[in-house]
Amino acid sequence: MDERTFRTVVEAIYAKVLKRLDLEDPDVIEGETNAGVVRIRSGRGQVYVLNVQPPLQEVWYAAGDRAWHFKQAGDRWVDPRNGDDLGAVLDWTVSQAAGKPIQFAL
Repeated sequence: MDERTFRTVVEAIYAKVLKRLDLEDPDVIEGETNAGVVRIRSGRGQVYVLNVQPPLQEVWYAAGDRAWHFKQAGDRWVDPRNGDDLGAVLDWTVSQAAGKPIQFAL
């Protein structure tokens, strides 16, 4: 895919993530975007980062001491190193940070 298409796809992911986080109490969990990066902050002090690497056409996500590099595989974003799915990883890490179940429909 060309870079323009890649950025359009990523913007849609960011929009879905931020829209879902907007449904939550910002004292528990919130998201913001700045300079092409989504930061997810929990009331417990964790900060998770979702960003992109256009030359590699990857979405990178860092949560605590863990990090993933997701590549598009059909309609999913998968970390080729371990098979983790972006949506599932966001569900798991953000739910842990918020202390309650949160699911992202990516």
